[in-house]
Amino acid sequence: MLLQHLFWKRQQFYKKPLITAFEQKMFIRLNEALPEHHILAQVAFSALITSNHFKIRQQFNRKVTDFVVLNREMRVIAIVELDDPSHIGKEDEDQQRDAMLTEAGYTVFRYTSIPSARELRKDLL
Repeated sequence: MLLQHLFWKRQQFYKKPLITAFEQKMFIRLNEALPEHHILAQVAFSALITSNHFKIRQQFNRKVTDFVVLNREMRVIAIVELDDPSHIGKEDEDQQRDAMLTEAGYTVFRYTSIPSARELRKDLL
């Protein structure tokens, strides 16, 4: 029995939820508000922006945005960030993240609560 434990391969990888319960509510609301659009969750910055400079790429290569809104032509029309209480004290970091995306030509919307479908349509379209 002891030898079996020594040779038994330990699991190294585990599933985890893609988005939090709070983010799930926002995902549903975005889909309600924008049924003619595609909503992507947890999109890597590296899928959205790039740089010719390695040091600059290092600044964003592990960052992820909450939601990306695409039109029917699959073009990004908005990036949506949902700030829960874990963002308290990280305002400077959030500002830097937004600045990177804005410099690349994206429009970023930040919410601290889940807006109505009407408000989302007004903001994003």
